[in-house]
Amino acid sequence: MYISIARYAGMAGKIGEAAPKVQQGFVPMLKGQQGFLSYAAFASEQGDVVAPHVWESAEALTNSREKIRAWVISNLTGFDEPSERFDGTIGPHAIVAPQSGSQDHLLYCMVRKAENIPGPDSMVPVAKEVVAATQKIPGFRGAYASRSADDQTRGATVLFFDNREHAQAAHEAALAVMHKHLPGATVRVAASGETSVLAMA
Repeated sequence: MYISIARYAGMAGKIGEAAPKVQQGFVPMLKGQQGFLSYAAFASEQGDVVAPHVWESAEALTNSREKIRAWVISNLTGFDEPSERFDGTIGPHAIVAPQSGSQDHLLYCMVRKAENIPGPDSMVPVAKEVVAATQKIPGFRGAYASRSADDQTRGATVLFFDNREHAQAAHEAALAVMHKHLPGATVRVAASGETSVLAMA
């Protein structure tokens, strides 16, 4: 699987206007794309709009990129190009159950960025332990660990929980695992907030 995380700096105030358009127009378009698996969008507590989406492969995302860009440019003012984009292959991951985008099923999402991580032989066992640790926290809904396609020393983990308190507890549990095995790596919360849009294929 493959993940792309788009960040639109300083756009959190636009989520109320954008979310209904995304739910009604963008999500159905995504669901029509071959290889699409899931999408979320939220206004982060850091002031940005963040949108992680998961695909079966990098090729599936590449094949859909132009349609995605065309829809965004035509329908969402100010969201033409993300301020930052993280693309990478998903490694260890877990999900409790498919989550839909209704208001009753919105979740808390946390995006954690890691730097100075080692190669796959050393990192994958640690990532598996991180995912296992987060699964033990109450309210767990999903976790995706990935490595940057552009810089192999960088990684990202996307967590989904029922609320902020549980997501923060999971972050602390994951930090403990990272510090134990990889003291040279740095991990930080890059974005966190309640999802405004959540969709599965």
